[in-house]
Amino acid sequence: MLRLVSKYTSKETTEKKNFMWNMVGSTIFSAASMLLSLIVIRIMGADEGGIFAIAITVAQMLAFIEYYETRTFQVTDVKELFTFGQYKAVKIILLIVSVLVAIVYSMLKGQGTWHKFMVIFLMCIYRYIDGYADLYEGAFQKDGRLDLTGKSQAYRTILSVGVLLISIIVTHNLVLSITISIIFAVLGVLLFDTLPMKAFRNIRPDWNLQAFISIIKSCFPLFLGTFLWSYILSASRIAVDANMASNFSSYFQALFMPVSIINLCATFILKPALTKLSQEYEKLRTDSAFIKSILVITGVISVFTVICMAGAYLLGIPVLEIMTGTSLVKYKGVLVFLMLAGGINSLSYFGYYILTIMRKTGWIFSGYIIAAIVAMLASDYFVKVSGINGAAMGFFVSVATLLIIFVLGIFKDIIKIRH
Repeated sequence: MLRLVSKYTSKETTEKKNFMWNMVGSTIFSAASMLLSLIVIRIMGADEGGIFAIAITVAQMLAFIEYYETRTFQVTDVKELFTFGQYKAVKIILLIVSVLVAIVYSMLKGQGTWHKFMVIFLMCIYRYIDGYADLYEGAFQKDGRLDLTGKSQAYRTILSVGVLLISIIVTHNLVLSITISIIFAVLGVLLFDTLPMKAFRNIRPDWNLQAFISIIKSCFPLFLGTFLWSYILSASRIAVDANMASNFSSYFQALFMPVSIINLCATFILKPALTKLSQEYEKLRTDSAFIKSILVITGVISVFTVICMAGAYLLGIPVLEIMTGTSLVKYKGVLVFLMLAGGINSLSYFGYYILTIMRKTGWIFSGYIIAAIVAMLASDYFVKVSGINGAAMGFFVSVATLLIIFVLGIFKDIIKIRH
């Protein structure tokens, strides 16, 4: 086993390999999240698929407690203020807290049914494992081994999602299938994260109280921001679940899933560029490379958004109908509009990274607070008025609000430094 691990980690990497493996890992991870709901709807039907859809939505939102946005801070910690062991200690405590929160929230969303409670709770645990693995993948990235990060994402996802889908097909039992997949997800972390990381450093947690408090305090604004961002992404789907029948949750989940394609494109660009952008920002006073990089990445995301909107208009509904076995033709306009909102969301996601590099946590915090309030009020109102069409409008208004605030924060900092 040690010989295999050594061979796995000792291969030299290049920027091209880092980019390719990051793209492969991110694609598989995002595609799995996108396709899972569609496949479950196809296999289990609209009602059971609706329960699974809201379970994924809740799990993705609560998983940000475990992520706590430590990876962004960890990767950009160029001064090595904290050790891997100290970050790991934080992750372990966050995992415990996350499980407790999942129990409470699943009981609230379960609406008194044991089955719905268990599906939501188990999906939360499933996603928490990804949040824990993020610790190792962030360390790989910081060491210049983004290829190992991509491999971990790819192999772990194929293993756990493959087991989940096979179990669903064989058993037609969501609770049993998710439980089995959790076991294999843990195995994936051991094989593709824990063992390879031992080749680079001591992986024992360091229970340094002062470091723990410092990391928690430093990452809290980032965590709160991304948690609220997750709520912004989830608010429209939660509103549909609260105000409409379960089958409509299935329909909206199917329409919403392609939105992640644009975010996926942004991830391909942002993850490899994060360290470079941080270095360019340090020279912003005398060098405009940072500004040029922002404009280039913004342009790429915008062009890809237009391409995705065209693809959604021409092929989106037929493809989704084949995958889900449900009629969605009357929601063609909603799908295209959601892709536009998805592009705006990806630009705001990019803005979040820029503000993180700038260490402007106040702007991040303020933006997410305001946008989350808008999401809560707008999503509920528009869904009650216009159903699924209203859910799309609520999402658009929320992410547009967030983007405007982030752009203002970025412009203000650049002008201050340059002048």
